[in-house]
Amino acid sequence: MLCSPAFTAVALLCLLARPLIAAEPATAVPADATTLAGTWRAVSIEADGTASSADDAAKITVVNTADGGWTVLADGKLVARGTNELKPWSVPKAIDFTVVEDAEGPVTERRHQGIYELDKGTRRICFAPPGAERPASFSAPRGSGLVLVTFERIAD
Repeated sequence: MLCSPAFTAVALLCLLARPLIAAEPATAVPADATTLAGTWRAVSIEADGTASSADDAAKITVVNTADGGWTVLADGKLVARGTNELKPWSVPKAIDFTVVEDAEGPVTERRHQGIYELDKGTRRICFAPPGAERPASFSAPRGSGLVLVTFERIAD
């Protein structure tokens, strides 16, 4: 039994288009990179099941640039600097970030995998230590090695 030419054309188009539809974008969605850019203050930090005090969390600020650069400061002093790659097509949205400098100077690159939620005024990130698998949820239970941070925007 032969298929109609129209059916064959539609089927062929679907087969050819499928890899394009399923492929991951080469770069982050500009909207997330643009929304991320600015200065953020930590409002809560939980590391490996232990929550920091609100006062200690508030000492941490992060300055993000739209090109993927970031700087972490504690009381205005450099803690770390690096780059990130957003993967907003993932569920949950994924982020990979690389530390290239800390308070003592340049370091051997340390790559972390994480997940994030982002809107104009707040964001959350949960990330794993270098070499560990990406978290699946926004939690940092004892023994996981995960870090969960919630930020509020303080400047664009």
